[in-house]
Amino acid sequence: MNEDNFSDGGFDFQNVDQWGRGVRFGFVAAISDGRGGKKAWGEQFFQTQAAAASTAKSCVGASYEILPAKQVVHFGTNPNSHSYRRSILINDPIGDQAVRWYAIRVIPGFQRMAKEIEGASEDRCGESLIERNLRNEGIDVYMPAFWKEIRKHRSGKLIERRMPLLVGYAFVRRDPGDGFDRIRKVDGVGGMVSLNRDAGPIAFSEEDIRAVMLAGFDKQQAYRLAKASATEEARHKRRKHLNTQLGRLLPRGRGRTVSLRYYAENNIDKLDVKLKAHVLGIMELLDSLEDDATLDEFREAV
Repeated sequence: MNEDNFSDGGFDFQNVDQWGRGVRFGFVAAISDGRGGKKAWGEQFFQTQAAAASTAKSCVGASYEILPAKQVVHFGTNPNSHSYRRSILINDPIGDQAVRWYAIRVIPGFQRMAKEIEGASEDRCGESLIERNLRNEGIDVYMPAFWKEIRKHRSGKLIERRMPLLVGYAFVRRDPGDGFDRIRKVDGVGGMVSLNRDAGPIAFSEEDIRAVMLAGFDKQQAYRLAKASATEEARHKRRKHLNTQLGRLLPRGRGRTVSLRYYAENNIDKLDVKLKAHVLGIMELLDSLEDDATLDEFREAV
């Protein structure tokens, strides 16, 4: 079969890009592939659903479905060559919606957080090395992840870490007609995930990934709520502790309706130098409680 045969069948050879790939959309009669999936019957490719149904009704013996499909012809690196590989991708909606999500294996070490980019958008906060490498190549990527806090052993400082939910795996959004060689060449990609060597990469729909994204969003919101709750609890306990210390340093006689802060400010000049410095120090600590970062050492990691 040569290019003329495809041209006679309605293939648009003007739609061949710099990589020598041609694509057309239509319908096929799909039968079971014996593994729970679907495959195209023969090499018949139809421009209309009615034509596919008419041929399948008279020619296909097994049970079948008429499904949207995409026919892809690869000419290799030389668009003028007569060597080609043709594939029919079924269950792909016609047009730009033919893109799917595909799982990739990530080389160990590439799911750790990359160095922060100054001025980067919020959606790139905490991105991993594999995400950065793929995005730098213009490839859509999604790595299910969650946030957690870790307290450093020596300094005691709390740090946030974005951890992969699926260790060793991530997802890329791709039109299968574009091929996967470009993805495989990205630093950190260990390969595409498939059922076996002969099968193509496993595809996931937008709905599949959207469900995972929503679950990840809920987990992120739960993390933020837990962090805010831990911070407020630490603020309350710390303020109560400092107020108790402050009350013990001030002269007796404060009325129940007089605030401790007001009482301290009105009696500060009556104290000796050492005690005055101590009281001012506590008041400064009380003021600093408005900054959440000052409470990290007084709360548990979440």
